[in-house]
Amino acid sequence: MKESAPWRIRRRAQIMKAFLNSLEWVLMRAAAVFFVGFVVCIFLQLLSRYVPGITILWAAEIATYAFIWTVFLGAAVMVRHQEHFKIDYLYEKLAGLPLLLTKLVSHVLIGAFGAAMVVYGSKLTHLFWEWTVNTLPELQQGYLWLVLPVSGFAMLTFAIGNTVEDIGAHSLKKESDAA
Repeated sequence: MKESAPWRIRRRAQIMKAFLNSLEWVLMRAAAVFFVGFVVCIFLQLLSRYVPGITILWAAEIATYAFIWTVFLGAAVMVRHQEHFKIDYLYEKLAGLPLLLTKLVSHVLIGAFGAAMVVYGSKLTHLFWEWTVNTLPELQQGYLWLVLPVSGFAMLTFAIGNTVEDIGAHSLKKESDAA
């Protein structure tokens, strides 16, 4: 028996939402790990400065890398919640189709930015993959640049998801207003 179109659309929306929620969960856990690494490295730097006999040269660079990863992954999650690039004043004044169009323009711009991060971030990652960190030669700089395509992919994915959710919410509101 053939499924009705609204049921299939709702099912696909549920699958998409589950995927976006899972992606957000992974990004938040990864950002938390990088933040803990950042705090530990800062603590090691303090020990290195104020405790005689302890020299840890690499802690500052690893702290910087961990902080960068934390910020970029957090920025992607804020795109998911539509809190990263939003002017509340404008959103509060608009309703209906003008609000939807404003949100869609925002999602397209954020998605384009995410796509640019994927493309150019991948090029930078490839370019710097063999370079090493000065104070820790075992670590390639490519790992730092890898955050650009990773967070860019997440931003692009979340922008697409937000677009679909906003269009769906607008359609449901339009249907309920007509009923």
